[in-house]
Amino acid sequence: MTITSARSKHLVDLPSFQFNRELNKDVSECFSCSLCDRPEYISPDDYPLKIICYYFVRNLEILESRKTHDTNKKNMYCNHLIHWMHNKYYDLEKKRQYKDFDDFFNKIDKVRNVFFSEYTSRDNFCDNIISRKLTLLDIGRRKDFHDYYMNYKDIEEKLKEKGEKCYNFFNYLNTKKDFYASMIEQCKNDPQKKYCEHFKYQDCDPKELLKLPKCKELEPKDDAQGDNSQSGDPCSHMRGWETSYYSLNFSDYRVVLLTGLAIWGILITLHFLYKNTPVWLWIRNFLRKKEIIRNNFDEDIEHDMLSDNSDHLHENLERPPYNVGYYPA
Repeated sequence: MTITSARSKHLVDLPSFQFNRELNKDVSECFSCSLCDRPEYISPDDYPLKIICYYFVRNLEILESRKTHDTNKKNMYCNHLIHWMHNKYYDLEKKRQYKDFDDFFNKIDKVRNVFFSEYTSRDNFCDNIISRKLTLLDIGRRKDFHDYYMNYKDIEEKLKEKGEKCYNFFNYLNTKKDFYASMIEQCKNDPQKKYCEHFKYQDCDPKELLKLPKCKELEPKDDAQGDNSQSGDPCSHMRGWETSYYSLNFSDYRVVLLTGLAIWGILITLHFLYKNTPVWLWIRNFLRKKEIIRNNFDEDIEHDMLSDNSDHLHENLERPPYNVGYYPA
């Protein structure tokens, strides 16, 4: 598993991502979906709306099963559910299967009221959110703001109380700096309180978590960074980040494993090219030509030596051996 996939695994476990995955699950296990079959709420031949109603009631059952007393989580669930409903409506509108916005939500709201009155003893929440008529853009913005707040609080708890590692959320927090600044500006200038009325939007600055010692040690550092920054070099920070980003840590077993697999893949590729392409013929012909040239060269030398000896045979025979001794004085 790479570092990126490991970090992604921790992010999908954040509250907003968890609930969003559940909204489109299979409706085969839905105990209250018979509400959608009642003609006083939805006509029998209105199949597109009936299918959406099945999913909607099943999602209400998910809310019921949560049994949370946390108001922030309840509002997050409601924001996701309302955003999901609006997306479903506009999908029908694009397909020209539904064009009456008020009729669509009035019928869905009736089903919701009956669900909370007949199938559960819990308080009827999401009422104030469904009753407010907002645009899809406003609903999406409110959901994103509240999602970030919930994710921030979850990360804060994991870092401060559960002792989890900061590198799992370091990139997420860094990318939310501009988002948080924009959220603060929009929440302050929202007289109608469409976006941030259900949570304390001032209490989720990502810079506060990035100041923690376990997070500060992950910031890119370079030995020459201090000198460059003092001399006014505007690119020193980027060079330090690039160096730390592209460096390999061979103490990590995952890096060693990936390096070994890469080398093994190269060897397998070369073997495949050798066996299944003309490359091996070229190599074979080259080696064969080299061997032939070497053999011919040896034969030529041997032939020259033999011919030279035969041409001077008589001279060689006429040369008597001379035994010259050496006698020291």
